Amino acid sequence: MNPKRLLTLGLLSLVVVALLGVIMRYKIGFSLPIVNQKHLQLAHSGFAFSGLITHFILTFILIKIYDSLQVTQVKWLIRTIYVNLFFSYLACLGFIWQGFSFFAVTAQMISFLAVLVFVVLGIFTWAKKEGPAMQWFKMGGFLFLLSMLAHLWLIEMWITGNKTQFTYLAATYWFLHFQYNGWFFFVCMGLLMSWMHKQDLSFHNHGLVFKAFAFSVIPAYGLSVLWLHLPVWLYVLIVLSALIQCIGLIYLVRQFFSASLKKVLIQKPLLFFVGSLSILALVVKIALQAGSTIPSISKLAFGFRPIVIAYLHLVLLAFTLLFLLAYLIDQPYFLLNRKTVIALKFFAVMVFMNEFFLGIQGIASLSYTVVPYINEMLFGVALLLFLSALAFIRFSYTRNTVSL
Repeated sequence: MNPKRLLTLGLLSLVVVALLGVIMRYKIGFSLPIVNQKHLQLAHSGFAFSGLITHFILTFILIKIYDSLQVTQVKWLIRTIYVNLFFSYLACLGFIWQGFSFFAVTAQMISFLAVLVFVVLGIFTWAKKEGPAMQWFKMGGFLFLLSMLAHLWLIEMWITGNKTQFTYLAATYWFLHFQYNGWFFFVCMGLLMSWMHKQDLSFHNHGLVFKAFAFSVIPAYGLSVLWLHLPVWLYVLIVLSALIQCIGLIYLVRQFFSASLKKVLIQKPLLFFVGSLSILALVVKIALQAGSTIPSISKLAFGFRPIVIAYLHLVLLAFTLLFLLAYLIDQPYFLLNRKTVIALKFFAVMVFMNEFFLGIQGIASLSYTVVPYINEMLFGVALLLFLSALAFIRFSYTRNTVSL
């Protein structure tokens, strides 16, 4: 097994996602008749989920469980990773070409099935490892399966035409919630447990943190659909889930700033910089979730598209992607030189600049205020994100001697 090839493909996916973001932002601020914006949005978001984030996640899990697998099992799991990536690209092209079409939906479904095979075989069946990391991986895999229920529901609505605004939004938010608050988040936490174990660091109150997020993640879906007419008891349960997540976050952040962990991170300044930004994004995310338990705020947030977009970018880019990049640079597969360090730091800063401008746009939309040149600024940030991602690949090089 050669992890560097899979990880390099993940970095190429990052460049593709960034390029699609540049085209989308150019289309918004300027004229580009040849591009269908809705089709491009479907391609951008779909590929970011499956071709970028999920590709990195599957690769990192395989690296973690590699030494507990047989050779044939490793080969099967590598094939599922490649199948997911290949059909993610096909789905991306299909969405750009035809939008939500039979070709694109079929390709996307095959990529999801490949991930499902990896989850069932790699995480639940073949992996013989135990410990905190596997506990998080298994919960993440279970939540991935839950997210697929919504995807099947969306396909059923598309085929039958039996769709209302409420059912469509409920299914979409179900899929998004159990992907980024479930599959993505829990695997990232599992990778954190794995990294801490490798550094001979203990995670105090790990059981409490895991239970806090595991028990609250399903009712926390209600935070995305508070605009529905929910019974009082269910609303109380949703509020409790938000509070429990805040408790879990407090213990998680305390661990991040513990003396033993800081002692390790001081020796890894780039890891500390990127990782700290990721944790900051997680804190903001959970704080916003807690604030959304107020119905009037929730209706405002989910009623304005710029706010939803800002929140999604906060979760996917500022927390999940930066976390995965932080984990990547601490692996022995890429050597970091001055140029790659600058490129990655610049990329991380641009992620937050993008979030800053999206936040301004979202807040301004509440009063239907148009911020001058906001689209041009977002296009500029998107372009810089693309260039810094490209520079990171261009100026980095791999250690050919490292393989599993």
